[in-house]
Amino acid sequence: MNKMCRCPYVPCKYRNHCTACIIHNKEEKTLPNCMEEIAESLGACLPIRIPATEVCPDMEGMSRRCAELVKECLEEKKDALLCFPAGSTVVRTCEILREMKEKGEIDFSQAEFVALDEWLDLEDERENCTNFLKKHLYGPLGIQPEKMHLFDIHAANFKEECSRIDQIIFSHGGIDLMLLGLGMNGHLGLNEPGGSFEDYAKVVELSETTMNVGQKYFSSPMKLTRGITLGVHHMFEAKKVILQVSGKAKQDIVKKMYNTQPTEALPGTVMKLLPGGLVVLDEDAAGGIEDLLAESGFPVPGR
Repeated sequence: MNKMCRCPYVPCKYRNHCTACIIHNKEEKTLPNCMEEIAESLGACLPIRIPATEVCPDMEGMSRRCAELVKECLEEKKDALLCFPAGSTVVRTCEILREMKEKGEIDFSQAEFVALDEWLDLEDERENCTNFLKKHLYGPLGIQPEKMHLFDIHAANFKEECSRIDQIIFSHGGIDLMLLGLGMNGHLGLNEPGGSFEDYAKVVELSETTMNVGQKYFSSPMKLTRGITLGVHHMFEAKKVILQVSGKAKQDIVKKMYNTQPTEALPGTVMKLLPGGLVVLDEDAAGGIEDLLAESGFPVPGR
């Protein structure tokens, strides 16, 4: 069957079955996604969906909350499959996890990790995502190589390499916990705006925003063109997806994400559709949506 449905909720059992979808939404007194689009194009003001959200006083609190969620995951399932991002936001969370491990508060001995994304075609790979995580996560936690499922960035066939990583995830029954960061253009992993929510692992052409913002991860100018990433479909199938966002620099994209209906044009909005999704913000990142959160019943520090 050709996939014609534009609804961003990929796992929906009514996907591509329009009549059943309409009947279901009529019973639920809701609108199908395609009708929401028509209504908004005609000037209707529809309620904004708000993802499950926690706001912490500062980056330290946000990092500790995310570390606690990882701990809870491993207490429930010692051999959980985990997925972490590279980047400055996750560094303190990694440090707290190391501190917990040293105190005997958390056990990673049976846990496994799968890569979220990686740059391709780098002239110098010493500062890529894999080496970042080896420095800040895998190394400090003592994760053995056989427990790390990483992209082979020198694979002869990237389609086969993506399939290999997909099959590893499928064999584990999906990812147990994904920790994500939010790009300045709203990307998750390297799922750029406009990419399909139906995709699993894939190779992507980087947006101009990502090519420019990505320079901060390198000690000297680096030509960035392509990446390889887990797709949004893996997020739908993950048990828990945590999006951690901090800093005033992210206020605008966070505000845009919260005020936009789920759409592939802004990947971060998929958080509104994930049953196991949770956005953890610090007060700086939440600065533009505090009223919206308070009106929706979410606790906001200082209110």
